[in-house]
Amino acid sequence: MRTRTIHPLALLALIAASAAATDAAAQRGFLTRDSVREAPPAPMARMSQAPPTHKPDTTYECRGPISRVMDVGYEGVKTTSYNFSSTGGGGESGRFDRTPVLSTTVELGSGSCLNAHFSAIVGSKQTYGVASITLFQVTLRPVTGGAPRHMFGHYERPYGTYGPAVAIEAERDVDMISSVFFQRVGNAPGDVPPGAYRVEVWWAGGPVGGGGAIAADFMLKLYFR
Repeated sequence: MRTRTIHPLALLALIAASAAATDAAAQRGFLTRDSVREAPPAPMARMSQAPPTHKPDTTYECRGPISRVMDVGYEGVKTTSYNFSSTGGGGESGRFDRTPVLSTTVELGSGSCLNAHFSAIVGSKQTYGVASITLFQVTLRPVTGGAPRHMFGHYERPYGTYGPAVAIEAERDVDMISSVFFQRVGNAPGDVPPGAYRVEVWWAGGPVGGGGAIAADFMLKLYFR
């Protein structure tokens, strides 16, 4: 079996490039006004058989009476060592831990809408030694196969570089993150086609100050319209 070795100079260059990307993220900040137009689509941003993803500069609506409610939760503590600046992980853009913290299956009909409310108790860097920023993503992935696609309600391009996410920086001990999302079902731009989907919640720490995150009491409430 052939093995490959990395030249020390090449390794140093790789480390320097990674540090430069992290420094650039730290200087730029999570919110960037020019991020939507400058950044190219993420490698996993499109789902097979799905129309184009949401346009950040477009207002979307979803209306209708609630027909059903589903709750999924995990009260215990979970940790991840994943760094949001890394690729090859889970979620849309592949920048999250490959194992979702919550997952369930839903059947979505044409003309309907799925609303998702997510919350968790997130630990701080000061107390638990994890990354200062914890990021989450809620996606829909066809049960029959395909890439995950984020629901409407995320910031599309954190730090002007990375994939869709919501985020929190816990102060001192813990803070609570609470986010709402929705997704229309149909054939209009930004919709997902009808079918069976797996709803998944992904997470990671970083990208500034290394990776890793700790949280507990993960809750996902789904409203069907």
